[in-house]
Amino acid sequence: MRRDYYAVLGVETGATAVQIRRAYQRLARRYSPDVNFWEREAQALFDEIAGAYRVLSDPTARSIYDRQGTTAARVPEPGAPARPRGGRRGDDLHVPVDLTFQQAATGLEASLALERLSPCGPCAATGAARGAASTPCAHCDGLGSVWSGAGLLRPEPCAACGGAGARVTEPCPACRGRGVRPSRATVRVGLPPGMDTGGQLRFPGEGHAGPFGGPRGDLIVIARVHEDPVFTRKGDNLYCEAPVTIVEAVLGARVRLLGLDGAVDLVVPPGTQSGRVFRLRGKGMPRLAGGGRGDLYVTARIEIPRGLDARTQELFRELGRLLPEDSRVVTGGARA
Repeated sequence: MRRDYYAVLGVETGATAVQIRRAYQRLARRYSPDVNFWEREAQALFDEIAGAYRVLSDPTARSIYDRQGTTAARVPEPGAPARPRGGRRGDDLHVPVDLTFQQAATGLEASLALERLSPCGPCAATGAARGAASTPCAHCDGLGSVWSGAGLLRPEPCAACGGAGARVTEPCPACRGRGVRPSRATVRVGLPPGMDTGGQLRFPGEGHAGPFGGPRGDLIVIARVHEDPVFTRKGDNLYCEAPVTIVEAVLGARVRLLGLDGAVDLVVPPGTQSGRVFRLRGKGMPRLAGGGRGDLYVTARIEIPRGLDARTQELFRELGRLLPEDSRVVTGGARA
């Protein structure tokens, strides 16, 4: 299947002649067989790039290519005239959306202000100037399709008129004969809980309009989630630290933390050491694909009090005399 010429050059449907030429020059330098003579696929890639540029750099050939579209032709009923195909499908529109960490966790409805190609109003997406004369295509006799093939004949869009059945003598000045022009629109989209940076959502039919009445491409929303000062995210799991006093670590306690959905109780058993990790199931991020949630991993951080008065220091010395003897091994004059 032949690749889309615009995708081959990496440009959008509404690209100017200068943008198309620069894209071709950049790709030609990269994939030229004179530079990549050890690469077997370099020649094929270069030929594909050169073929795309030959079509898109020629205004007439480009107009015909845009009018042909990508929908496969159907065989009409016997005796029925062949119907011309519409314009090619429009490009997809990629839009980044910034989300706070909390918005990514709960989801939200967002109104996106878009700049996209829409059907040209002055020419009704035909690409012809108002009042411009059009003449029936002599190659297809105004049908827009020609029959070809060996044995079983099939209709194909006429290459001379691009399937329109007519030739336009004067292009529309508003859209330069393309049938589309830039416009602004507001589209409301729903972003589900669990979005992460780099995650994409596709909204069909909300992208750029295709030239000459072609269908719209899709709107692709790309999430960019800001970091959170408390939680670190790894997939659907969250990680954080919990300050624990020395009394709570020794005697045990129930410590209240602030999770994504409110307060969470962490049970700290007696004798908890600093750095111990606790797993709270189902307290992490919502899973974007499927139900349920990830887990929350909490690392205990024992806080040592500072600025003790004389009385408190004496109590700690007394406590130290009551505790078991130091079991650390002494090697070379230093504690291990």
